[in-house]
Amino acid sequence: MWSVINRRVFFRKLEQQLIVRCAFSNDSYGLDKVKTKPVPDIVRKPPRLPFLKSIYAGQYDIEVLTYPETLNLERYKDLESRVQQVQHNCSKIDTVRQLGLFGMSAPYPCSGLNLSDTEVARVFEYFDSNTFKSVFDHTLCVDIIKTFGTPNQKSKYLPLLASGAVCTLHIDTVIGTLLPNESWELTGSVKQSTDVFLLFVIKNKAYIVEKDKTFANGENLELRQVIVTPDDVIENVDLTKIMHKGKLYACSSLATSLKRVVQSTIQNIIPKTRLNLKLREFDSVLEILAKSLMNIYTLESMIYLTTWMTDGFDNPDIGLESASVQLFARQTVNNVLLDLKMVNGRNSVSDQFLSLCNEVENLVESLEGSIKLANFISSQGIEFFNKSDYEENVSFLTTAYRNLMMKRNEPSLKYGFKQYLHPALQYAANFLEYDVLKFQFIIDQSHAAGQLNTDNQMLMERLSTVIVYIYAMTAVLGRASRSYCTGIRFCDYEMNTAETVVRESSALLKPILEELMSGKYIAIDSVYESFADQLLVNNINREKVET
Repeated sequence: MWSVINRRVFFRKLEQQLIVRCAFSNDSYGLDKVKTKPVPDIVRKPPRLPFLKSIYAGQYDIEVLTYPETLNLERYKDLESRVQQVQHNCSKIDTVRQLGLFGMSAPYPCSGLNLSDTEVARVFEYFDSNTFKSVFDHTLCVDIIKTFGTPNQKSKYLPLLASGAVCTLHIDTVIGTLLPNESWELTGSVKQSTDVFLLFVIKNKAYIVEKDKTFANGENLELRQVIVTPDDVIENVDLTKIMHKGKLYACSSLATSLKRVVQSTIQNIIPKTRLNLKLREFDSVLEILAKSLMNIYTLESMIYLTTWMTDGFDNPDIGLESASVQLFARQTVNNVLLDLKMVNGRNSVSDQFLSLCNEVENLVESLEGSIKLANFISSQGIEFFNKSDYEENVSFLTTAYRNLMMKRNEPSLKYGFKQYLHPALQYAANFLEYDVLKFQFIIDQSHAAGQLNTDNQMLMERLSTVIVYIYAMTAVLGRASRSYCTGIRFCDYEMNTAETVVRESSALLKPILEELMSGKYIAIDSVYESFADQLLVNNINREKVET
């Protein structure tokens, strides 16, 4: 009997030692969490035509109007429980590490959470300015290694990064030189940061460097002839699609920051009075608050419609969608901050409001510039139009009738958008279809007249504005219709929001579309161009006279 007892005691001690060893190995970077049970992966469909590019080519994917659900029930419940943990615990890097969020996009075998793009974008809503930059760079580094790394690189680095070894991303900041032994020598300097690894991307190669190999010099880290072996060099790196997804994460965090600005404004105006009247009772103030929330709702709708495309299909092309979200986000920030600052008043703006505004402006800096985005959208759309061989299978008389009705400003609604939305949104659906058909008619008309080229900058800017608002209207209509049909709480507000957004967007696009259809924009742009040229010539001549 004593031998049996001693045997039990021995095995119990051995089990405790094994638990201690496992806990030590898994907690090497401060990870103090239990690995969650894997949930079923999202089933992806075969590749399909890019949505916005296909509009340039005379098509429209009706399925997008249904605003399909990306997550299955198990993943949705898992996301909601994760959001409850994350909601108020993302202000410190250590807390983010303990929650396992540095491995959001890493696969399960590498100790990651294997979250989809929709889930990652949702989690990014809760990162503040203290943690956003570190987690954002780290997530992109994980995606780069996961997508382009060799099996050995994945097995070596992904578990480390998923466990909380922070990695920062640096694009074209250092110089790489190939050595005779096929290693690379990196020289340059980057900003100091609290990380363990650094990932440098130079052209189509990425280099993984441990921070121990660098030298601290004040606020910078210097790379003095750092040698990177071939095992730590990632070949054939293409950041295009990864950066498109990264911009969606940034926009998701931006939308939440705008909500905080609106909430701070509401708290500021509640006790205020103006002309012996309560400020919250002014119609203009109420309109500004409502428009701000509608713009944020539209931005969110565009973000998650785009993540559905990345999660639901193999090899998705979301270049135009990501650029449209960024351009709309920039316009939303400009309009919302300007209006809310006016409501708060110049002399009574609180420090909290100013700090929240600064946080929003810092996030906007991570997006591409408006002019660059507009040129990218139009140039990519026109390039797809020129390559497309799509021709609608209709008779000559049908085409002639449609063109005649279009010139009369009474387009024939061939898509039937209202059939795919709730009946209460049929008038808004018709507004959207009018704009889509006019846009496609303008593309064909400009192509026939030889005006459809990327050198026509003013035309490109107008086309990009139209396509961005078409995407915005599509997103809000689909989201509101789905919410109302499934009975989501406050879905009636979403329906009113969608109809208002579509009506205001159509009113904004109406003069632009009329100018494009009539060709008046050519004369208007020539007047602007001649006036600006003369102004510049006068200033140049004045400087020559003064010198």
